[in-house]
Formats: sequence, C-alpha cells, structure tokens
Amino acid sequence: MLVTNDAVSFEKFHLYPTKGLLNDPNGLIFFKGQYHVFYQWNPYACDHTYKEWGHFVSDDLKEWQRVKTALKPSLENLDSAGIYSGTAFVHDDRLYIFYTGNVRDTSGHSVKSSQMWAVSDDGIQFKKLGELFPHPNGFTKDVRDPMVWQGKNGHYFLILGAQHSNKVGDIIIYESIDFKNWSYRGSLIENQLLDVRGYMLECPNFIEVDGKQILMFSPQGLAADPKNNRYENIHNTGYVIGQFDEKSARFNVITDFKEVDHGFEFYAPQTMIAPDGRRIMWGWAGMMTPEREAAVPTIQNRKWVHVLSLPRELHVNDKLQLVQQPITEIIDTTVLTSFDNVSIGQYRIPTTADWTIRLSDRAMLSRHHNKLVFERQQWESGQVETRQLTGDLNNLLLIVDVDVIEVYTEDGLNAMTARWF
Repeated sequence: MLVTNDAVSFEKFHLYPTKGLLNDPNGLIFFKGQYHVFYQWNPYACDHTYKEWGHFVSDDLKEWQRVKTALKPSLENLDSAGIYSGTAFVHDDRLYIFYTGNVRDTSGHSVKSSQMWAVSDDGIQFKKLGELFPHPNGFTKDVRDPMVWQGKNGHYFLILGAQHSNKVGDIIIYESIDFKNWSYRGSLIENQLLDVRGYMLECPNFIEVDGKQILMFSPQGLAADPKNNRYENIHNTGYVIGQFDEKSARFNVITDFKEVDHGFEFYAPQTMIAPDGRRIMWGWAGMMTPEREAAVPTIQNRKWVHVLSLPRELHVNDKLQLVQQPITEIIDTTVLTSFDNVSIGQYRIPTTADWTIRLSDRAMLSRHHNKLVFERQQWESGQVETRQLTGDLNNLLLIVDVDVIEVYTEDGLNAMTARWF
C-alpha cells in the first residue's frame, strides 16, 4: 500500500484523505531524516468550510504513513476558522511552519486573514507562535499562502498571494534580517505580468532549479483561451523564469507565463529539496467548480474527495522551459501493447502510431499525430469537455490510478493530470 497504516487503500499511486476534503499540498520539507507532506484538510465534510493541516511522512518517498494533524484552528480572531496554505522552513535545527489563519463571521463568510507561524523540534508536535505582522494596507482580506526562503545575502524573504483593493492580483514580499521581524517591501513583480494577474494570485513559490530562478503561482480570474488551449480550467497554475534582485526585493521576469499542467485539475503546487539536491513538486489534483466538486463520485461512495499529484522531479532546459517527470522511486512501468481494457498501472507507450484508450464510458485518451486529447463527460452535467497537449508523443509515460491519470512526454516538457470516473 502507498499509505501503509491505512486500513483501506483508495488510490495506488496518489496520496488521498481517508475522509473529508483534501486540497493544497503545504510545507513540503525533508527534516531529521524524513520527508514531510502536509496538506489542507477538512476531515468533517467534503467542502471548504473548515481547514486544518493533515500530515504524511515517509522515509523513502515510496511508502507513506498518515500521522496526527499538525495544526488545528484554535486562536480567536486569528486562525479560528482554518489553517490555510503555507510553507515550511528549517532554521537552527527546528522546523518552522508559516501559514495563513482564516476567520469567519457568524454567517460563515471569510472576513479576515492573518499570517501566522509555528515551530516544532520533531516535525510532529507544533507550537503556535502567533501573528507575524499586521495586515498590509491597500489590500482586501485575501492575502494568503506565505512562502519563505533565505537569500544569498543571508536575509530571509517571505512572499504572499494578494488581492489589491481594486480587485487585481499581486504577489507581495517581506524581508527579515533576524527571522522574527519582517519589513514590507511592496510588490515582488510590480508592473510585470499584467495579462495574468486576474483578481487574485494564489500560492506563490520562488524556487531555484538547475541554477535558474522560477516564480510559480496560481492566478484566479483569467479568461479562457480555448483557441490556444490555455486557461481553460476554473483556475490555473503557471510559471515564469527570471532573476530575483535581493537589494530591491523584485523579481525581474525574462520568460512568458506558461502553464505547468495541461489537464483538468492540477493546482497550487509546492516543492521541496531532497537530500540529494533534487527539486520535487506535488500539486493538488482537485481544483474544479463547486458544482463539479460536490458531485465527485468518491463523495457518494466513501465520503472523501481529491488527491495530490504524483511527486515530480523538476529541471530547466537550455531553452528556459520547465521539465518535469515523476520521481524514479515510484516508477515501475511496463510497455503498453494493447490499448483495449487498460487497467490501473504504469505504462510506457513507445509508438509513432495514433491510438485511443477508453478508460470508461465517460473518459477517453487519444493520440492524433502530435496532439494528445483527453475527453471527459463531466459527471455533474453530462457535458463533454476536452484538454489537450501538443508535442513529441512517440514515447509517453502514462500512470492510470483508480480515478486519476497522469501523462508525461519523454522530453518532460508536457504533463497532463485529470480525474476520471
């Protein structure tokens, strides 16, 4: 089993909740000999009315154990309605978590967000340390998802997804010399990327891969561009490559914004650095409309919903393109020789011919020359929708799980994640 201390396995290759709703991966970190994957979790219902941080640990990235909840709501007027997304950082041999606390009014509406932190000596028991700094002026309550790193100058930087008072998305940045006191430095991207701001930018991540600096984030409110097969989901995730100037605290963008995944559900990714230096990313395979989410068949069957993506090793090629493949620890493939009745498994598809795989009566994956098309009849509406990627499809990696597929091209330039039922 993937999760070794579960009584029943819901998925073979993907991390899942035993009950309730799972969403964003959080606080991905290697600490004191173990890999830690935290995640937003509502164990009480399959909706977003409550959030705590669920927690998986692993010694080898192949087998996982579910351990006690890391953080629960407890602080009045700070995080009483939810422990929302954030990051983890090791400092002085202690594990620090940075997260957004949520507050709701008596009607259940979110009315306040606060940036919080907590600390642990063992990676399991956490002590809350309170609020980091006051809410910034000029922004709505929608400021969230802190991510922290240490710069080459020794200073610490913290970025947040944000919404200006005029309902335009941004990423803002704070700086600290001592890891305790934080100074507001303004917009990380200033007047760049104006075409992908939407009304909110969520889950910003600043990472370095193969010596290149990447800013990854999830815009909300982008207009769909079906002609170019872009931004077709309710919300989307992408990246740009550039250079971070530590003196000005600005990220100077040098590439166009590109989506990370071409499927239906991939969203809110985070990364960790493995002991061997690999940059490994997980995403949430669950971003969908409220109507679609409420009708996901796993809710009716077993009262749970959503999974995390497979962990992916990241690289950047000489054309400044993100390359991603599942980590080698979890891959054990066979060559797919028959496209009829494909079952749960991991497959290599080494062919130049076109083909079709019918996963169910409502889901089909097809190759048409240099286009890969996933066609799905939506379970809540019956509407048929497609997602596609274009590239070199002569040697694909296909992962088929109980109700989620992932597809990767051999060059790693394209990935597609989608639920199927």
